[in-house]
Amino acid sequence: MQKSPEQKIMELEAQVKLLEKQKAFLEQQAFVADKKAIIFDMMIDIAEKEYQIDIRKNSSPKQSTNFKNNKNKQ
Repeated sequence: MQKSPEQKIMELEAQVKLLEKQKAFLEQQAFVADKKAIIFDMMIDIAEKEYQIDIRKNSSPKQSTNFKNNKNKQ
């Protein structure tokens, strides 16, 4: 049995409402995650200053030469 246009519209409206709720939830999660990242960054800054130690890496990691050699052999 085919759905009437009104039923299709109602289903689509329900889908839109569900997606809007999901979007709001995910936006809230992203906001909280961003705030957590800021707080963790501040905690690391305080710990580095307080204990005079480097917690963060100062340089980017370098690829091992073994990986490069294995890649060339293949």
